[in-house]
Amino acid sequence: MRAADLVLFGPAIAFAVAAAIGLAWAAADDHAWGPIARGREVVGSSACARCHPEAHASWHRTYHRTMTQSADGDAPLAPFAGERLDYLGFRATMDRAADGRPRIRIDREDDPAAILDATVVMTVGSHRYQQYLARIDRGGGDEEVWRLPVAWHIGEARWIHLNAAFLEPEGAAGDEGDYLRHLSRWNDNCIFCHNTEPRPGLGEDGRFRSSVGELGIACEACHGPGEAHLDRHGDPLRRLLAAVDLDDRDADGSITDPLRVDAARSSEICGRCHGNRIARDLAAVLRRGDGFLPGEALAEVSRPIFRDSTVGDADHPFVERFWPDGTPRLSAYEYQGLLLSPCVAGGLGCNDCHTMHGGDPSMQVRDDRQGSAACRGCHDEAAIPAAHGGHAPAIGCLECHMPRTTYGLVEGMISHRITSPDPGALVGRGDQPDACTQCHVDRSRTWAAASMAGLGLRGSPAGAPAEEEAWGSRVLLDLHGGDPIQRILAIHALGRPGASMTADERRRWIVDALEDEYPAVRFAALRTLRALTPDDPRLQADLRGHDFLGEADQRVADVDALRARLGPGPLDDRPAIREWLASHRDASLLWIGE
Repeated sequence: MRAADLVLFGPAIAFAVAAAIGLAWAAADDHAWGPIARGREVVGSSACARCHPEAHASWHRTYHRTMTQSADGDAPLAPFAGERLDYLGFRATMDRAADGRPRIRIDREDDPAAILDATVVMTVGSHRYQQYLARIDRGGGDEEVWRLPVAWHIGEARWIHLNAAFLEPEGAAGDEGDYLRHLSRWNDNCIFCHNTEPRPGLGEDGRFRSSVGELGIACEACHGPGEAHLDRHGDPLRRLLAAVDLDDRDADGSITDPLRVDAARSSEICGRCHGNRIARDLAAVLRRGDGFLPGEALAEVSRPIFRDSTVGDADHPFVERFWPDGTPRLSAYEYQGLLLSPCVAGGLGCNDCHTMHGGDPSMQVRDDRQGSAACRGCHDEAAIPAAHGGHAPAIGCLECHMPRTTYGLVEGMISHRITSPDPGALVGRGDQPDACTQCHVDRSRTWAAASMAGLGLRGSPAGAPAEEEAWGSRVLLDLHGGDPIQRILAIHALGRPGASMTADERRRWIVDALEDEYPAVRFAALRTLRALTPDDPRLQADLRGHDFLGEADQRVADVDALRARLGPGPLDDRPAIREWLASHRDASLLWIGE
């Protein structure tokens, strides 16, 4: 090579040789590729954004990010402009301190002395309703944080008491214990599933010194602590080799990619929060967190709660959270529903339908898994034609195989236990809803069971029907005689667009639920009635003026006026049946809180 060429190309050649040596060195470096201790510190989502800007941007749009926030700036969604909520003989006033920080004060209506006066320090939730947290030392130290008993409902743009979000009876007027029933400590409760790397920090002195790696559900909640990953990928040559996926080295061991582990392990990452569980060592968890590392076995630190689960000497304390066949009937048990589904044996996991990096933030469903497409990933048209079941095209797979038989966040939700409709197995029983009569709201379960054969569907032979099945449809019986979850699901079914009755008929059925003992049932009824009344301004005005948390006398007067306008209900001319169902309902009390 001529001297001139060396001068011209020499630096480039030298750089190429140096880069090749560096790449070879990085490829052979055990620190860059070998096993590494992952259980290190959280670095925060901003550190992830530097190398993964698109993934960071898609996560940033989710409600997971805003699950817990410091109560600064626009994080509080409620006005905090002096609003008041009168309920059970107490008045909650939401305003701001002189420095602009939001605060909540609660007084007895007949006594100006506050029973609670707290400055809001954090918010929880930003999708359906937002809850508020305050530092209150009730024996756990000055870092003890409590969830306050009122919340801002985003869709309704109003304050609600949390007795209207959980499934418990009203409580007694003037009873401070009933009013503060949902004043719940954050440090050993909400902290776990609403934050990244939560550590309650309970000391031997009974004081909490809680910390989180990052508020809300951030990158490292699903991928694991990022310190080791950041350290390893600080080498630019290591990043270059990883980018070209040399020798198919997709897993460097410093971080977990939920899409690159098997479906069971990936689903456990979601199940840590979307599946209530029992800690293997509760005392250790309360000190330093559960120690779970995404990608490792969740069973090493906890077990999911099922209907037959036990805790210590308590005999099946979770029965009320499941239907008699073991199907979860509350949200936050989606993981259990998946585990109970036959599809899980075929490798189905959460990420087959959901994604944290795309889709509508409302449910995080993948764009290519909307509606029946969720099932078509495994069950193609050749295997199961669209005409299967005789309901297409109006009814898709999910309505029958994942029916709305779950209660959560003040509404009905789809079940995550994938099943096939079998109303015949439930004939003669009134303790569990079925997919068929949740759509055919004017039909009995006996009718649904008899219809299966005509649609070419297999089902259990129907047993002898109970006497009450001749009195009305399954939804009607649940609405008047079921437990609180059944009543809310019946209301939800009546409010759905495809329900098999006119809107006028459905309104007459629902209006009685405005007098229910459970505030959550009344709230569901009011919201559904409003949704069924889009074109009647006068009725809409009456419904907007009705306060489901107001004084009982006023609520009764409002309901009487609504009944007079809407016309007779389905049981008005059958008082004996109405009384029998009411007695059955009153014997089905539930107390399901946190």
